[in-house]
Amino acid sequence: MSRQVQVDYQQIAIQCNSVCEVARVRLQELDDMIARIEASSSRIATEQVQQLADVIRQERSLLDNQINDVSKKAETDAKKGSVRMDDMEARYAHRNDTIRAAEQLQQKVDTLASQRLMEFESLLEALLKDSIGDYQRKLREQNSGVVTVDSRTRAVLGGISDEVLRQFAFLAYIRDNTLIGDALIKAGKQLMEQTVNQTYETRYEEERAKIRAELEASRVAPETLGKVTEGAQGTAREKLAAMRRSATAEIVGEKVRQKSLKIIMDAIKQRGFIVDKKNIKIKRDTNEVILVALKASGEKAEFRIFLDGRFIYDFHGYEGQACQKDIEPFMHDLEEVYGIRVTKQTEIWSNPDKIATMKYQATNTNKNKK
Repeated sequence: MSRQVQVDYQQIAIQCNSVCEVARVRLQELDDMIARIEASSSRIATEQVQQLADVIRQERSLLDNQINDVSKKAETDAKKGSVRMDDMEARYAHRNDTIRAAEQLQQKVDTLASQRLMEFESLLEALLKDSIGDYQRKLREQNSGVVTVDSRTRAVLGGISDEVLRQFAFLAYIRDNTLIGDALIKAGKQLMEQTVNQTYETRYEEERAKIRAELEASRVAPETLGKVTEGAQGTAREKLAAMRRSATAEIVGEKVRQKSLKIIMDAIKQRGFIVDKKNIKIKRDTNEVILVALKASGEKAEFRIFLDGRFIYDFHGYEGQACQKDIEPFMHDLEEVYGIRVTKQTEIWSNPDKIATMKYQATNTNKNKK
């Protein structure tokens, strides 16, 4: 038996666009690293440094393409508005594709921020050290004044797909040109691990401060900020990776809530309510935003918007069931016009007397469940 199903994609678009905003910060970090390499080229213009710059540019291009892909999917889904389909598979085809793309982008962003950028940074510092020149001079002396790599070693290095590891293996070879085959690869991995771990230790406080600054800029609650930046355990690498994952999730969640607040404000204004910024308050103890909107005739609508994808609305001052004249079109507009997909409504309390107060809890505006 077929049945009619309503699906709204705009809420997914809010989530995806928030992930894209976070990803663009990582793009800037890659740009900054490329700029550092270009600025240093006059001081040390080695082939290895230029190869690293090319790899970073490739990484940047891939991330930029992934951001654009997710952004376009979100834009396409948002334009669809609410659609009705009889086929359950068709209902979730676009939605799941967009969600997966956003999840993959968020994972990419976290890996880039907590691992890949640190690997690039470690290799760049190693390549720019004066000691590299000493190793090259040593190699030249061993090979009649010419820096050479024999064909067997070139084959080993060429078989390493990861550019960072390949470069560290080359540095290991410069240190000891007797290394061959698996021994060379092993030495490269050991050098990379040692150098990257040192970078994590050296830059730990700086990276933690950067994460904290990003959380503050996104207006994440101070209590949450402290948990993210102080609760991680393990090595410097493990702690920074955990911080970054938690920070990304909190920043995206806060962006979604802020955008949801704007949507609710726009929707309630369409019902004739007036929203004064003085009537918007943040309660840090319960991690919620409270919005109070008023009509000139005395009716009042109060909203409590939570970070976990819930909001509670409360309409006051109506005669009998007259509040439904505002509630029903408001909820309709949220889904049909503004695109918050309401998955559940639970009545908390109602007063059937002459002056009625209707409360409902609309859940899951920030969680993409089927």
